[in-house]
Amino acid sequence: MAQEIQWEGAQVTNDTALHNILSPEHALWVPLSDRSWSVVLHGRRFKVEVEKGPDAEGNATVRINGVRKDIRVLDERTQLLEKMGMSVTTSAGSGDVTAPMPGKVLEVLVEPGHAVEEGQPLLVLEAMKMENVIKATVAGTVSGVPVHQGDAVEKGALLIGFVA
Repeated sequence: MAQEIQWEGAQVTNDTALHNILSPEHALWVPLSDRSWSVVLHGRRFKVEVEKGPDAEGNATVRINGVRKDIRVLDERTQLLEKMGMSVTTSAGSGDVTAPMPGKVLEVLVEPGHAVEEGQPLLVLEAMKMENVIKATVAGTVSGVPVHQGDAVEKGALLIGFVA
């Protein structure tokens, strides 16, 4: 599956996560562990280590020869959703979850007061004849659920109020 890796305004499309971070050209990748590689590119050797992630949104932190880089790894589905302007968004600092696209709420999985972990399913939204599980982007406590099963929502509508 093709993936796109984004960092510092750059983006690279490749077939295997992390294999083309340094260049869109092919390089020799030798695994050192499940989260680090020795990479030879244009006769130069680099050590690439995954420090954190990728999380549910594809955010990750890697070190290339010890230099930290924040990257984002997007699978084909996420690339398509973002291209169509339908990615899951959160309000800065709050963790509130808004509708990534217009749709119908099929199931609400949390209630106010529930403590949730990052990546935990919060609700199921039907859009474009597909069921989309909307997950928490941060750990925290649900402060409000203004939607109910069967509600039609517009893109950007608040789905889950969240205290991170």
